[in-house]
Amino acid sequence: MRRELRRVLGLAALTGVSVGSMVGSGVFSTPGLLASVAGPSAVLAVLLMGGATLMLGLVYAELGTLFPRAGGVYYFPREVLGDFAGFVTGWSYYLSCVVGTAAIIYSFVLYLSFYAPWLAEGLTLTGYGVGLSLAILTVVTYVNVRGVRLGAGLSLALTVAKVAAIAAVSAALLLRFKPSNFSSLAPYGAQGLALAVAFGFWMYAGVESVSLVGEEALDPDRNIARSLLLTVSLVTLVYALAFAAFVGSVDWGLLGLREGDWASLANLSSPFADVAQSLGMPAVAHLAFTGAALSTLGCFSAWVLLQGRVAFALARESRLWARLGEVHPRFGTPANALVFSSLLTGLVMLAVPSFPSVVLLSMIAAFLAYATSSLSLPVSRRMLRDAARPFRAPAPLLLGWLGFALSTLYMYWACWPWTLTGSLLMLLAVPVYRVFSRLSAAELRRSLWLLAYVASVPILSLLGDKTFTYSNFLPVEPLGLIPTPWDTAVLLAVATAFYAWGYYSAVGPAKAE
Repeated sequence: MRRELRRVLGLAALTGVSVGSMVGSGVFSTPGLLASVAGPSAVLAVLLMGGATLMLGLVYAELGTLFPRAGGVYYFPREVLGDFAGFVTGWSYYLSCVVGTAAIIYSFVLYLSFYAPWLAEGLTLTGYGVGLSLAILTVVTYVNVRGVRLGAGLSLALTVAKVAAIAAVSAALLLRFKPSNFSSLAPYGAQGLALAVAFGFWMYAGVESVSLVGEEALDPDRNIARSLLLTVSLVTLVYALAFAAFVGSVDWGLLGLREGDWASLANLSSPFADVAQSLGMPAVAHLAFTGAALSTLGCFSAWVLLQGRVAFALARESRLWARLGEVHPRFGTPANALVFSSLLTGLVMLAVPSFPSVVLLSMIAAFLAYATSSLSLPVSRRMLRDAARPFRAPAPLLLGWLGFALSTLYMYWACWPWTLTGSLLMLLAVPVYRVFSRLSAAELRRSLWLLAYVASVPILSLLGDKTFTYSNFLPVEPLGLIPTPWDTAVLLAVATAFYAWGYYSAVGPAKAE
C-alpha cells in the first residue's frame, strides 16, 4: 500500500474543513452562559477570543507552510524541538481528537434529545443515545474512508448549511434588537469579561485543523495560510453577530426574568431557541435547533477526518503500529488510521457518556499541542534560518510566548481533577514511545522541560483557586493557596520559565550539532 496522500484540497475545501472544525455546538449553547458572567460585554469577549485565536492562527500559518505534512501538529515540534517532544505533542493531540470527537457527537445527540428525550438524561447519554452515537460515528467514518475529497466535501456542505442557519437566526433576532440592553456594557467588570473568555474559548478550538491535512492541500504555500486567516476572520464575524443578536434581543419580561438579571441567563439550556420562543418566533426557535444539530454534525465529520491524520503521521514515522501509516490503494486515504481512531472514540463513548467530562479532558490535551507549536515558531526561526517561508508571522519570539502563556492558562482552567487526569494520560506517551523507539539520554535531556511542564499543571491546579474545580471524583480538592488573581500571575511566571527552558533546550543541541 502507498504511504503518500493525494493533493486534492483547494482553498474552498481547506476552509470548509477548518471552519467546520471550529464552528460546533458552542455558538448555540454558550451565549447564555457567557452573558450570565459578563453581561453585554460577552460580545467583546468573542472579539478578544478571536484576537487570541488569530495569534495561534499566525503560528500555524507559518509552521503549516514550512511543514505541509499530514498531522502537522505532530511534525512541527518534532522537527524543531526533538523527536520525543514531537511524540508527546502528537500523542496528546491525538488523545484530544479521539476524546473531543466523542464530545462533539454527544452535543449532537443532546440537541436531538429535545425531540427525543429518551436519548439523554441531563448531559449524560442513555444507552439509546450511545447506540445512536456509535451508528453516526460508523457512517461518517465510512464517508471519510471513501476519500478525503468526499469527506472534505461533506464538511464543506455542512459548514455552509450551519453558517447559513446561524446567520438566519441572528438576522431574525436582530429584528427585535433593543439598544437598551447595552446600556451597561460590563455589569460584572473585567473579572466577568475574563470569565467569559475562559468559558467560551473552546468555541475556537480547531484553528490548527488545516495544518493536519497540509499534505493533501493544493498549492500549500499559499492556501494553508490563506485558509487559516480566512477561517479565523469568518468565524469571529459570525460569532460576534450571533452574540450581538442574542444579547440585543433578550426581552426580560417575556422570559419571566428580572430586568437586567444577566446571571439568570445561565439557566437557558437552548439560548437562541428560548429567546426566539419567548418572542413568539417558533420557526426561528426550530431553526436554531436545526442549526445546532448541523453545527455539531459538521464539526464531528471534520474531526473524524482529522483525527485519522494524526495517527497516520505517528505511524508513518514508526511511532505507532505500521499498518496505521498505510494509504488505501483505491481511495487514497489513511483508512486504517481512520477506522482505528473511530474505534477508540467508540470506546470513549461506551466508557464515559458524560459530555462535560470528555470536554475537559479534550481541552487540556489540545492546549499542550498549542503550547509546543507556539514554542516551535521562534525555535524554527533560529534553527532553520535558510528555509523557504512562504508566510512569515510577525515578532515570532513574542508571538510564541503569547501562545504558550495562553495555553498554560487554559490548561489550568480545565479544572481539578481533570488537570490531573489529563496530565497522567499525556505522560503515558513515555512508555508508549519506548515501545516503538529507543529513548536516548540526550533526547530525554532535550525534552525534560516538556515532561516537567506537563507535571506542573496538576500541581498548580492543586495549589490554586478552588473556583477551578468541576465534578471532583477524588478525595482531594484544590487547597486555595494561590487564589485569583495571584494564580494568573504565578501561571504567567511559570509559563515564561518553561518557555525559556524549552527554547534553550532546543537551540542548544542544534548549535552543538
